[in-house]
Amino acid sequence: MAAGLAESFAVKGKLLWIAIVLLTIWAMKRYYADAGADDLWWILSPTARLAGGTAGVWFAAEPGAGYLSRGHMFLIEKSCAGLNFMIAAFAMLAFVCRRRVTGFSSGALVLAGSLLTAYAAAIVVNATRITIAMWLQAHPFAAARLTPAQGHRLAGIVVYFAGLVLLHELVLRWQRGAVPWRRSV
Repeated sequence: MAAGLAESFAVKGKLLWIAIVLLTIWAMKRYYADAGADDLWWILSPTARLAGGTAGVWFAAEPGAGYLSRGHMFLIEKSCAGLNFMIAAFAMLAFVCRRRVTGFSSGALVLAGSLLTAYAAAIVVNATRITIAMWLQAHPFAAARLTPAQGHRLAGIVVYFAGLVLLHELVLRWQRGAVPWRRSV
């Protein structure tokens, strides 16, 4: 009888955790829909710094617009924030790590870890995408058959997909204890 109650509690706890994950995804989508560029400074600013550092370009904050490189006429705006990637990465991470949820504290750790990892991955992957888009803008011959908008969109699809696949593989390796940055002694 006690085992049945514990199992019932575990199932209800997992369902509650899944509901919290889904509510978090909905809240992020709702926030993104209503946010302006100035509200997204927490993701646009580090993305602009990393993309700028990688490409050797300086981006300045433009109130109400985003981050602009005047010399390259390139604007990192709301649609360039990478929030949809962050949401997809969070959902994937929460799903992959769901077996680690055994109680309230482990559920909170998985939720927080998934959010922080998705945030960091979004900045890195989005800065990569922006750097590639800037390179394509400077080298129109490389995408001769595509309009600049099509080249930008294609680069985004490829980079975001590769970023999700790489993140997924890294999390699986971490779960198996075979992370590339850990050396065996």
